[in-house]
Amino acid sequence: MFVSLAPTRGRSAVQMPEDRGYKWRESGARIREARTRAGLTQREVSELLGVSPHAVWCWEAGKTKPSAEHLVELASRCQVSTDSLLGREVVEAELLDEAEASFRNSVAGLPREDLKEIQDFINFVREQRRRKK
Repeated sequence: MFVSLAPTRGRSAVQMPEDRGYKWRESGARIREARTRAGLTQREVSELLGVSPHAVWCWEAGKTKPSAEHLVELASRCQVSTDSLLGREVVEAELLDEAEASFRNSVAGLPREDLKEIQDFINFVREQRRRKK
């Protein structure tokens, strides 16, 4: 990975190489989304991580990237994985949303008795998993 630690306006920042194939702006958007879902402002994140609010803005805009240490701390504070911030996995919430939509489409129009059977089966599977632990 190419990383330049060239100073910018008197501060050092990790500059993003746009020509390396990685879409840093998308990671910035994921960072912003995780922050807002966690109910944090840029200022709060900056205080938690010991960086300036401008640094957080730059991360979210895809202008610079957080250090590995800051990325790990940010993921922890936002209760997401570092992989999800970097776009290396589908966020679990997205998977659940897709599964829920698929399930709703599958059971739409089924009689009440069938829905009850499905619920009983789900409860059975949960109980079996609980017993294995």
